[in-house]
Amino acid sequence: MSRWKKWKTTLGLCLSLSTLLQVQAQDLHFSQFYAAPLYLSPSLAGATDGARLAMTYRNQWPGISTAFSTMAVSFDNFFPAFNSGLGLQLIQDRAGTAALTFTHAALQYSYNLRINDEWQVVPGLQFAYGSRALDFSKLIFGDEQIGSGASGSWDRLQNQKTQFVDFAASALVYSPYFWAGLTIDHLAQPEHSFLGEDLRLDRKWVLFGGAHIWTERRRRGGMERAFATSFRYQNQNEYQQLDAGVYWLNHPLELGIWYRGLPLFSKVEQRINHDALILLMSYMYGPFRIGYSYDLTLSGLASQSAGAHEISLIYEFNQRANLRLGGRRPAVPCSDVSNPLIQQQGKYQRKSRRLF
Repeated sequence: MSRWKKWKTTLGLCLSLSTLLQVQAQDLHFSQFYAAPLYLSPSLAGATDGARLAMTYRNQWPGISTAFSTMAVSFDNFFPAFNSGLGLQLIQDRAGTAALTFTHAALQYSYNLRINDEWQVVPGLQFAYGSRALDFSKLIFGDEQIGSGASGSWDRLQNQKTQFVDFAASALVYSPYFWAGLTIDHLAQPEHSFLGEDLRLDRKWVLFGGAHIWTERRRRGGMERAFATSFRYQNQNEYQQLDAGVYWLNHPLELGIWYRGLPLFSKVEQRINHDALILLMSYMYGPFRIGYSYDLTLSGLASQSAGAHEISLIYEFNQRANLRLGGRRPAVPCSDVSNPLIQQQGKYQRKSRRLF
């Protein structure tokens, strides 16, 4: 290893360690947030008419060696006899040459409440197990490079792995044309320090929603073309983020573009809070949908990060179309694909039995 490469590695590890020592961790995120529905909200567990398998892979900042790599897989199913949905989610995130690994497993439950002829409310709950692990053998400290003896920094490291239990709650309100949801994560504010300190995860607030702007249907049902807008706002400690954009569907092809940042309301180190411009393309084939998105970095990292690549795959099966008949269960607008589609009007017919 060259001297420059060794010092570069040492500097990166020291910066990573200082982050672990001083900064409370912030959660990972996906650009295709509707393609990872259970990560967005427990209320989306069981949002289809049957079973759904969703997988997402994200490679963030590939221009920086071993930056962030995230894999998520989820399965959820709707049970009409109980008017409920159950979901299971697994996530693993790896970062840095010391293999800082975050593992997350969650069980989710949602219940559908019909308010009137068009509106429904879906509360959701999540029970989660999480762990963080760090390979101490790959850590190199500055005083090890400068001096000939062992580093005194090792005395502060106590655990190579931390484990914790956490909870989340959510609610989704929707009609065939509008939807809005709120998720509150890390209700338990679990401790996750490698140093034995009282370092806890801050609560994360996620507000999301959208509206249908224009649709064009086929004569025999189904969606031919559609145009919609959606947003996601996240707040955790003093950090906040907004994703807002539009989707255009010309079946089976879907295109999307949205912007991430808060230029008018917040600054990062005295700079305007621009993050990225996200471009999306997806293709639907029967029960499958595959999507690809690219984050075009707008911040100061643009010249070095090389953006972010994200691939998603959704497979829906055992779908029960009869659940929509007579308006028994209006479709969740943001459930099927990243573009929240309006289903057939016949699926929203009046129903004599309702909440109000």
